[in-house]
Amino acid sequence: MLNDSFKVINSILSLKMCFYRPYMLNCPLTSSPTMRIDPSKAVSFFLNTLDRSSPEQLIPSFLKHDSRLNKLNIFGHDIKLTADREVFIIGSGKASVVMAEAASRILDGKLSGGVVITDSVRKNILPKNIEVLSASHPVPNEKSIHAANRLVDFLESIPKHSIVLNLLSGGTSSLLCKPVSSVPFKDVVDLYKILMKSGLNIHEMNLVRKSVSDIKAGQLLQHIKGSQLFDLIISDVPNDDIKDIGSGPSIAQSFRYSEVISLLKKNELWQIIPDSVKSFLLISTKENDRFETKDIPNHQSQIILSSNKAATIAKEQMEKEGVQTIKDEKPWAGSIDDFEKHILSKIPSDFNQLNTPTAYIFFGECSVKVKGDGKGGRNQELALRMAKHLANYDRNIIFLSAGTDGIDGPTDAAGAVVHQKSLEEARQLGLDADDYLHRNDSYSFFDKLGSHIKTGPTGNNVMDLQFLIID
Repeated sequence: MLNDSFKVINSILSLKMCFYRPYMLNCPLTSSPTMRIDPSKAVSFFLNTLDRSSPEQLIPSFLKHDSRLNKLNIFGHDIKLTADREVFIIGSGKASVVMAEAASRILDGKLSGGVVITDSVRKNILPKNIEVLSASHPVPNEKSIHAANRLVDFLESIPKHSIVLNLLSGGTSSLLCKPVSSVPFKDVVDLYKILMKSGLNIHEMNLVRKSVSDIKAGQLLQHIKGSQLFDLIISDVPNDDIKDIGSGPSIAQSFRYSEVISLLKKNELWQIIPDSVKSFLLISTKENDRFETKDIPNHQSQIILSSNKAATIAKEQMEKEGVQTIKDEKPWAGSIDDFEKHILSKIPSDFNQLNTPTAYIFFGECSVKVKGDGKGGRNQELALRMAKHLANYDRNIIFLSAGTDGIDGPTDAAGAVVHQKSLEEARQLGLDADDYLHRNDSYSFFDKLGSHIKTGPTGNNVMDLQFLIID
């Protein structure tokens, strides 16, 4: 039987008023600093972190418009607007629509047009001259190709001396897809599916994706003629390397095709990728092994939000509520096995040393090598693994793992929250955690247990957050 905590969670998540802006600042909290921390409180911490780290809250710090003086301030630099200097927006990624909404409000009628690409078109208040295109994530579809071609056409139509704001966020690798001509689209889809289950980290996956693309790795720059380009970037990669965010379509970079081949062979993927991809990589290695793109003049890029910043926001709100908080210094990047061990290492051997509720905050993105045929994502799988460990403690311990984009793998859940009695409750429902883990079917497990976190698409994407809270 589900305990009262999860009933509270379900009531919180049913309050649609808490979502979209993307979240209201004053979503109801279910406990005060003097009350016991429970799973619903952990969910409240997560929801309020999403609100405080939304693009709407952050973009005004980087983009300002002075209508009286008719000038923009971008990244601290003043730009005078003249009759021949128009402002355009382009955007791609899970946060592109929310970012465009925030930017268009700031520009206040000075926006000449735009095209943004996202994974779902939700109700928005974008000006009519901003075209919103929907494409597919995490695997591209035909709409992804159409969106890429439309964006290229739009860029080439922008007059010289214009200002272009590029609103880039995670998910772009799939949403903005323009394969090289010799690789059929169906083979690109198969390649993406193989990479998703490979256990490769995001840098390695994006390196392969870039190698068969006509738009990634800085190739978008060739379509920008004489305009001043500003990239406002939301990072969804552990090292915050702008070359990896969305596969860096507007970031000049270089690599060797031979290193792509070596990577695929090392990870036993070479034999299972489509023949057209192998053929293209082999020919490219012989003809000109080095891939390289060049930057354009008047181009500046800045990360406006990262997982580290979101984790810091979570830390600040927990501390305001009287929770002692320890945040990891770096975002996690690596296998789920190693991440599981890292989280467990934080649980003290002697609970008596904790005089107040204590939270450990983790952030980043772990990789899962999928072997089963079940349904789930890395956050749900991690939460299920942790539920097994927490069952060994008689102290009140909560663990939450969720994606800030609201989508964990190919599911409608952001993640899950568990506590020290979750495994016992699962057994009462006839659920065998080991069986679900073996089949990589964490979604079905939490669907039956009732401990999913479901927010819907958040309009943001800064990887994952994990809270380990000991009361």
